[in-house]
Amino acid sequence: MIVLDRTNLTLIIGLTLGMLKKLILYCSFISAMVACSSTSAVEKADNPLDGGRYFIENYMQGDMKKAQQYLLVDTQNQAFFDQMTKDYFALDKEGRMQLRQASIQINEVKTINEHTSIILYQNSQDKTPRWVKVVFSPDGWKVDLKYSYGPNNL
Repeated sequence: MIVLDRTNLTLIIGLTLGMLKKLILYCSFISAMVACSSTSAVEKADNPLDGGRYFIENYMQGDMKKAQQYLLVDTQNQAFFDQMTKDYFALDKEGRMQLRQASIQINEVKTINEHTSIILYQNSQDKTPRWVKVVFSPDGWKVDLKYSYGPNNL
């Protein structure tokens, strides 16, 4: 029930219409903040296989924000990652769907030293062998794309 006052419209619970609008806006803002903060959290890679796998899986799923969390921070790596992202979104809808549905097949994990490993893998869609270098960082194991796309020094 609505009670009509001389100065404003007051609901039975004692809130004015203006207060109710502000409350709804505030609740919407809080729920949006909670939703954004929960999606940005990614699992820390505790070993090289997880670091490489998380990167590859998120890339194949088209979740570039999560994939980037497993990328070693470096300007060259960022440039390679940006190109990979462009290539992914240049695929037609069917191509991206096939990549999302493909599985990762790990062929070999080579340990170079205690801070560096190389993962040779392919996906079930195109079966092209690929490799990524995974290095240890304070934030967990991260992918170094310079090895995959730059000159191979190992």
